[in-house]
Amino acid sequence: MFKLICSVIILYCLVMLFIIMGGMRDYLFKTDLMVVLGTKVERDGTPSRGLEARLNKAISVYQQGYAPVILVSGGTGLEGYNEASVMAQYLVDHGIPQQAIIQDSQGVNTRATAKNTAEYMQTNHMKSVIIISQYFHIPRTKLAFQAIGIDKIGQGSPNYTSWRDFFSVPREMLGYPAYWLNLK
Repeated sequence: MFKLICSVIILYCLVMLFIIMGGMRDYLFKTDLMVVLGTKVERDGTPSRGLEARLNKAISVYQQGYAPVILVSGGTGLEGYNEASVMAQYLVDHGIPQQAIIQDSQGVNTRATAKNTAEYMQTNHMKSVIIISQYFHIPRTKLAFQAIGIDKIGQGSPNYTSWRDFFSVPREMLGYPAYWLNLK
């Protein structure tokens, strides 16, 4: 029994390390599209600190010339605001041209964002993408994009951590294997 418990703890730690390390490193190259995944909008309609960090990362990546178009994806949260609309407005307010922004208001979860992105990319003859999200979310997001047929995937995550990471990382430790098993 002791060996089983130790094995489970070791496996847990390895998966956690894989998820953390897999998302913390930026992998940027010139792509057709950048996708920023949504997260909470505050009750006053402004991006949460985590969402603002993602958007600021997207602005930096865009300004460096890695992608000519930014797709912002998110649904309407409990606060009553559409994440994609709030994200698009934030980008415009920070100097990104409106014509460089595509809104996906149906990106209610990671799989939906991947599906909607793939449809947009296919319609517009695009082959490569950079994903912008928090470090713990990147490995599962890449799985979702790969499952839908997108192979050329870059990634970027903001230098932002929060006390919520203590809940988010373990959640991803369940979500990642679930997505991976769904691919088989």
